Amino acid sequence: MKKGPKRTPPKAPPTSIAIPGMTWSFDLPDRLKIAIADAVTVFSHIDCMVIESVWVLEEANLKRKKQIAKEHAAENIKFIRGIVEEHMKLEIGPTWDALTELRRERNLIAHGTWSVRFGGDTPGEIAPDPEGLPMVLWHAKMLESDDFVTAESFDYWRFDKFMKRARVLLNTFQQFRTMCEKAIAEEKTARAAAKAG
Repeated sequence: MKKGPKRTPPKAPPTSIAIPGMTWSFDLPDRLKIAIADAVTVFSHIDCMVIESVWVLEEANLKRKKQIAKEHAAENIKFIRGIVEEHMKLEIGPTWDALTELRRERNLIAHGTWSVRFGGDTPGEIAPDPEGLPMVLWHAKMLESDDFVTAESFDYWRFDKFMKRARVLLNTFQQFRTMCEKAIAEEKTARAAAKAG
């Protein structure tokens, strides 16, 4: 007996909230799940490059590498910023500002509770087949009332902006790590040549 195509079970209706005609759903579309995962992943790569840059600059052994990896991200950034500003004499304030802002966004994305809103007036809500408007709630940063909680809209254009900026910063720190590796290797070679000559 031939079976028919598998049917996708119907989605649960969105949870109703106090505004007439507006509903929220905690059944996230794949597009939103992927956007969240991509944002968290790319920022993890930035943190990784920062840690590895500190390893290179300190010429750290295994014990020290483990200590650096356990440091708060802010401490590792502070160390690299000191090298860039004090030793390399570079003022790149916009880079540090962008990294700080991106970390705030990443924390909201990673720690927030996500839902999708329907019934509003955004393109994702009024399309013939609406996908909804992504909403995020992070109690640690957003709780302002005894009576209600407030979620923040986080439309897909914000994810696009996040990813563009994150890729630029990731590339910046990858190049910085490579530059440090090359400079240290060249310095070692020069010292060895001076010692031998």
